[in-house]
Parts: sequence; C-alpha cells; structure tokens
Amino acid sequence: MDLDALTALAGNTLVTAAVTDGFETVRHKVARLFGRGKPETGIERRLDATRRQLTAATSGELENVRAAQASRWQTRFADLLEDPPEIAVELSIIVAELQSLVRDVGGAVRNTITGGVVHGPVPMGRDFGDITIDSGPYPRAIP
Repeated sequence: MDLDALTALAGNTLVTAAVTDGFETVRHKVARLFGRGKPETGIERRLDATRRQLTAATSGELENVRAAQASRWQTRFADLLEDPPEIAVELSIIVAELQSLVRDVGGAVRNTITGGVVHGPVPMGRDFGDITIDSGPYPRAIP
C-alpha cells in the first residue's frame, strides 16, 4: 500500500474508532506510535479533542466533522511517516487492529424509505440479523 493510501485509511479508521468503546486502546496505541514507544501527551490531547468533537456533533454536522478530523489525522500521519520507514509498518499494524475493532463493534441501522410507490418493506444490506419490519400505514399509490 502506498503511503498516501495508508495515511488516508489511518485517518478514516482512527476517526471511526474514536467513538467506540475501544477508544482507550486506540488512544494508547496511537499516542505510543507518535511518541516512538512512549505516550505522546500532545497526541493524547488531540485524540481526546477528536473524540469530544465527534460525540458533540449533531447528526446534521457529523459527516463534516468526521471528514475534517479524518483529514487532520491523515496529515498528522503523513508527517509522522516522513521519519524512518519502519513507522509505516507500525502504522499498518495499528490500522489493521483498529479496523478489527471497528468491525467488531455492531450497531443499529435504520433505513427509512419514502416517496414513490411503496408496496411493502424494502430490506437493503448484507448479513441481516435481528430485523423488525414496521408495516405501518403506508400510503397507497393512486393508479
């Protein structure tokens, strides 16, 4: 993987993992990476600020906050990778661990379909689990 792709993936994965229950693990690993084995307190503060901003964002602004934070972390990771090449290997390992963390965190997904003609439920996705289909009062199409 080239370094630009790695830093983009790292930034996005970190932002996603920042709002999980595994945040302390994320915080510890990333701070130690930047501190070359010792926790970097400045990075810990930035990670905490990232988490605060993400959790404080309203649903309308969340995507913009996520994108801005991911971009900032991508830049920080790119600056970090200007140093010895083994840092890229360490970052790749951390990203893989974070992706596993994010993948293991489930979540509720709710799809609401409106508009047009609706004749019944429309399940979308992959790997369906517990599904509740509300067959409430859908408007009938007028022919």
